[in-house]
Amino acid sequence: MAFDGEMRNAIWYSALLLLKLATFPLFVGLNRVKNKIFVAEEDTVMFGGHVTYTDPWIERIRRSHLNDMENILPFIGLLLLSVASGVLPSPVVLCRVFLTARVVHTISYLTGAPQPLRALSWAIGLLCNVYLSWLLLSGVQ
Repeated sequence: MAFDGEMRNAIWYSALLLLKLATFPLFVGLNRVKNKIFVAEEDTVMFGGHVTYTDPWIERIRRSHLNDMENILPFIGLLLLSVASGVLPSPVVLCRVFLTARVVHTISYLTGAPQPLRALSWAIGLLCNVYLSWLLLSGVQ
């Protein structure tokens, strides 16, 4: 199936954002093995270590990943619907803004950067989702 240039752009940025999401479980798992901190007893049998649900570093990674899921998945759906319906004729700038906001949010979350950097990057991503929602609700007949 052939897509026009704008839908290809939306698909490319969606794939890039999904790749960002897909890498975090690997990052969590590698950190669990490295630090020998697990949430299942059978993992401690195989790798050694202990069971805990409260390791600060692992939880910080997990919370960052959960925040990505809460923001990236709606963005992808709204983006594809907006381009397919024609209410967003050129998605590239919005995609770049959203992607940059999510990367800055992740880096600031994982490094513990002082606020308001993380909050601002989160808000920018949220505004992208609100904008796409508004376009869809006001432009689709």
